[in-house]
Order: sequence, then structure tokens, then C-alpha cells
Amino acid sequence: MKTTRTTKALISLLLAIGIFLVLQGGLIQAKTAGQKAETQRTYPKNPVHHCIMDHYGTEDHTDWHYVYFGSYPQKEVTGKALTTEIIKAAYDENGDAWVNNVKYRRISKSDTNNNQYFGEHKYRYFKWESIKWRVLHNDGNAIFLMADKGIDCKDYHTPGADISWENSTIRQWLNKDFYDTAFSSDEQQAIVKQTIVNDANPEYETEGGSNTKDKVFLLSMEEVLNPGYGFCEKYDMESLTHMIQVTDYAHAMGAYTNSNRYQGNGWWWLRSSGYTTFHAVYVGSYGFVHPDGDYIDAYNKVCVPALYLDVSSDRWSCKDDGNAMN
Repeated sequence: MKTTRTTKALISLLLAIGIFLVLQGGLIQAKTAGQKAETQRTYPKNPVHHCIMDHYGTEDHTDWHYVYFGSYPQKEVTGKALTTEIIKAAYDENGDAWVNNVKYRRISKSDTNNNQYFGEHKYRYFKWESIKWRVLHNDGNAIFLMADKGIDCKDYHTPGADISWENSTIRQWLNKDFYDTAFSSDEQQAIVKQTIVNDANPEYETEGGSNTKDKVFLLSMEEVLNPGYGFCEKYDMESLTHMIQVTDYAHAMGAYTNSNRYQGNGWWWLRSSGYTTFHAVYVGSYGFVHPDGDYIDAYNKVCVPALYLDVSSDRWSCKDDGNAMN
């Protein structure tokens, strides 16, 4: 039986419709899978603060959510874990080397901010780990974060002089050295640059200097007393919400750590000016905020970075993948 021209056209049309439906079905399935993955992604929630002002210590606390983003040397490698491969690795000018797909940093006394806690070692070795961040606020567009631990030891400003946050060496370090070290180029794209308000000290009215635009910064005294960010509003209270543990690396670099009741807690800088502009506010190891501050060239305090992160970025996670890929 001969196939007519009309029959051939009808067959071609049916084939075209079939191909279209198959392709359309694939697109719908792909879109549905993408929507499902987006729906399944966990987004961090805002902190919930439980403050009982008549009591101290563990009764004042916060339910925090966390984000993992970037990486930095943190845990010391000692004992059997410190293999010959790690010791004899080819460390670069920054003191970093890769061994079996794991990144390590090697430091000596001369690398420290002060060598008070370094000991008699020639070198000490630290594993790079994902940085854990506390979520202070998530408005659906950007997540306000602070590091969950003090990750390095730095003076607020060197050399000691009347200074505000704007011109401090710790600000320069955070927005250059730390920024370039802790975050890959892709991760840097996820950080949202902010206008940082530098108000006068609320207790002494010491000028805070000009507002700044920063990618990474320290918290202010006002921010660290804001219950909406998860903190106790009293600066003279022994509060868990104000306490910060210090990493092995930061301690070796010179940061003080408490060896008594709150073992491992450190003293950490805020960006606010203290009693004078020769002082900067800090938080003690027992959780007291010191509005009078300490001398800006004090060499045993720890740095706790803060930043804003783009919610839509795929570079952060609510789970630690254990990778340090910088």
C-alpha cells in the first residue's frame, strides 16, 4: 500500500509532537527536582535567647543556629597524629602544606603575636578546618554571622596610639589578610559588604570614628548586648552568651585562655572605643563586657570575625563537610 503525502505529513507531525512531549517532560522533571532540592535546603533560624537576670552562668543561654563557611587553621596536630609526612612536608611561605588531601599550617615562635604560650617547640602544627559561625540574624537576604570561636590572636592596633576602628590594624588585617586566607575566590563572592556604624562608647561617650564599609569586621558593644542577636543585654553579668572558646591555633599564637572555671575561654576584642581612643572594648573569659576596654596594643586577646553572607549562595552549609579547600 502506498503511503500518501498526507499520511507522511501526519506521521511527521505525530513524531514531532512526541519528541516535544518527551523533552517537555524532562524539563518539568528537572525543574521539579531543582525546586525540591531548594525546598529541602536547610536555612538557619534566628537565635532564641533565654535570659534570667537574677542568676549567673549556665542559666543565661541562647539556642544558636550555625553555618559552616571558609576555613582556617584551628586544631593542633600532636602525638601519633603528627606523622613524619606532616613534619617533612614542603611548607610554603605562609607555612601551609597539603598532606593526603588535608591542609596543615606550621608555625614557629617568630610567627606568633606573642610567644607566651608557645612553649619550647621548634614548630607546632595545626589542621585547617571549616569555620563554624553563629547566626546572629537572618532576614531572608543576608545572614549576619560571628565566628563561634576566637580564631587568631591580634592586637587591636600596632603600634599603640589614639585610634578608632576605621584606622586600626586589626580592621586592615580582617579585610585583607584574613579575608584572602580564610575564603576562596568563590566564597568571597558570597560575602556581602556592609556599611558598619561606629557609634560612640555608650558608657564613656568616646568617639567611635567614621562609619566604614567592611567585608569582615568585629562586633560593637551595642551589638554584643542585643538580645535580638542572642546576647544578654547586661554587660556586667556572667553570661554564657558572651563567652568565647579559643582555638588551639589562636592560643599558640598568643591568646590568653582561662584555666579555671571556664576553661578554654578567651578575652575577645570588640570594635568600639573604650574609656579613651587608646583603649578598645573587650569581653572577658567569664562573659563580662568591659566598656572601659584595654590598651589597643594588648597582645593576648583573640579576634572573633563577623560578616554578612548572601542567603542565596551555595558556598555555605548548615553542616560541616569536614573539608578545608582553601
